[in-house]
Amino acid sequence: MSNTSPALALVDRRLIKAVSNPTRVDIFMHLMERGPSSPSKIAKQLDCVSVNLVAHHIKVLRDLGCVEMVDEIKHGGRTERIYQATKRHFFSATESAFMDVEEVRSITLDILRLISNDVETSLLGNSFDRITDNHLSRIPLRLDREGWGEVVGILSRTLKEVEQAGERSAERARVGGEEPMDARVAIMQFPMPEKKD
Repeated sequence: MSNTSPALALVDRRLIKAVSNPTRVDIFMHLMERGPSSPSKIAKQLDCVSVNLVAHHIKVLRDLGCVEMVDEIKHGGRTERIYQATKRHFFSATESAFMDVEEVRSITLDILRLISNDVETSLLGNSFDRITDNHLSRIPLRLDREGWGEVVGILSRTLKEVEQAGERSAERARVGGEEPMDARVAIMQFPMPEKKD
């Protein structure tokens, strides 16, 4: 009989291991956001990361079932292997509830680092306010537990709708030939520390 409880089985431990290294997260997100690529092309996009290190992390991701090889391109005497991501890079609230606190914190820090990098890139590239109907908001709230749960539900539904809009957009671009713009959507909800009197 297995010692793993049904609740713990909800968490994909392979995905936790995959996102436990910042360089691996960068490689994984590169494949998620930009589509299939090779270790040499990824290394050119990432700062201070060698092709050998990218290849090592791709092997780890492949062994964990998070990426798969989709093509091999012959260039004379060498072969360029093309990989694509196979899993999403987020955990549900149910999964997170059964994860170690340090695992959750590590994933949170990686997501915030990626968001920070995205904001910096957009601002420095003069893109953040290029389209007038972009969105940036900060809403301080005082929530009881029921209100907290209501906001969690609203954000969960929003996440699903945003993903569906992305899928519809990708299909329209494929059929119509329009080049889609690169965009980011960040959704956050978090409690603040208790105020000290």
